[in-house]
Amino acid sequence: MLGNVHEIYHSVSGEGISQGIPTIFIRFAGCSLRCGKTENKKLWCDTPYALGPNQGNSMDLDSIIKEVETIDPFGTSQILLTGGEPLEGKNGEMSSLICKYIFQTRIHTNKPYPAPRIETNGKETITDETDRVYTMDYKLPGSGMEERMEKENFSVLRKRHNILDEIKFVVRDRYDFERSLEVLREFSPDTNILYSPVFGEMDANELVEWIKKENPPKARLSLQIHKVLWGNKKGV
Repeated sequence: MLGNVHEIYHSVSGEGISQGIPTIFIRFAGCSLRCGKTENKKLWCDTPYALGPNQGNSMDLDSIIKEVETIDPFGTSQILLTGGEPLEGKNGEMSSLICKYIFQTRIHTNKPYPAPRIETNGKETITDETDRVYTMDYKLPGSGMEERMEKENFSVLRKRHNILDEIKFVVRDRYDFERSLEVLREFSPDTNILYSPVFGEMDANELVEWIKKENPPKARLSLQIHKVLWGNKKGV
């Protein structure tokens, strides 16, 4: 079994409830979504360099784990699987193998962060397995990708009832925000809700005011601290 890996590196988690935690990123290559590229609007993906399936290298589980353990020999960093899209095609199978290996290794040694976090785009099906946690995007109308969302994932998240799971809304404008409220009313998720402004387009201060006024359950603003620290660079 091989996965298509673009890069593996050590940094801190930039978003969500794990923000600031030392983290090893395993970034897979390949994603079938093209978020934000609508009419005269530009692509907003943070990682366009990893969107194509040929923008990575084929790696087996042993090679991935060896690189992870070289970076973090004590096994105390969070493991985060991202992309591209870590659940698309063969990358999904490799992500499952990584989660099982890390979880089984750490759960018996009382090491922190036994369940790797998977950042997924909302199109791919998630599972209720306990060896992983999810940050799941729900693509709003401004992305042009909402019709690709897998709505059944909301039922899976409710069944999982994992206090570390997250749903992320990336907001381009007021219409996106209103749509997010409709989604929350329709599916009534009981997990953490993240709101992020489209970088360079949406005013974060304005988004804060909307969140304060509407105050959706378990919602919070999530800014990308890696961009604050290092700018819009890769591998940080």
